[in-house]
Amino acid sequence: MLDAIWVAALVRALTAGTVVVLASVLAEMRGPVWGALIISLPVTAGPVYVFMVLEHDAAFVSAAALNGFAANAATGLFLIVYAKRAMDRALVSALGPAALVWIAAAMAISVVSWTPGRAFLLNVTVYGSGLILARPARPGTLAPGASVARPSARDLLVRAVAVALFVSAVLALSTALGPSLTGVVAAYPVTLTSTFVILHRRVGGAAMARLAGITIRGVFGFGLTLLTLHLLGRPYGAAAALSGGFLVSLIWSAGLLLLQPRTHRAD
Repeated sequence: MLDAIWVAALVRALTAGTVVVLASVLAEMRGPVWGALIISLPVTAGPVYVFMVLEHDAAFVSAAALNGFAANAATGLFLIVYAKRAMDRALVSALGPAALVWIAAAMAISVVSWTPGRAFLLNVTVYGSGLILARPARPGTLAPGASVARPSARDLLVRAVAVALFVSAVLALSTALGPSLTGVVAAYPVTLTSTFVILHRRVGGAAMARLAGITIRGVFGFGLTLLTLHLLGRPYGAAAALSGGFLVSLIWSAGLLLLQPRTHRAD
């Protein structure tokens, strides 16, 4: 029994780590627009919810998704703070306050009884403000190049391990935390954090501020993924709802890419 548990945990960790590494490498190779859209896909929370569907009933998953949708607003605040501070500050001075803002917002969100309407209004308010406050002040410099397109093996390992540990910890604690807190914790932007940590020193704060400003548009779509999962979970089952949620995320990102001027897609 214990062997089976450890094998399952290892599979979850390896799967999540692999997904994030592949997504983040593609992001670095394709430039800021493609990068922002790729890292805003549910490459971290996605594996969490996939395994949550396998381990919990539809009611648990639906409730977790609703609170995760509300907590997605905290990620919007995270991106706004980082984008505003990254332009002319070092990594710690930009990312540290952003992480603290996420924690404070998530703690406040976790004690509220959310409805889909209120969570949607919260997300629209935060991300609508983010489109204005974190609008890139000037073109970025995250063009594909040797230093960006070829992350080191250590970088890849750090990302894989960080995400694998996060996914495993959330799933291990999910029963004790309950659906509400599980959804909030699962919303923490591990992919964004690891990407910012690795790229900030390599490409500079100005480029990362632009990347964060563009990412805001994509992460709102991730919130719609969780809203879809919540709304469809009970009537259609968690597995079908999760598939629908992932489809919404892909459609949202594809729409953003199509609306982007062709000349800016690889800037």
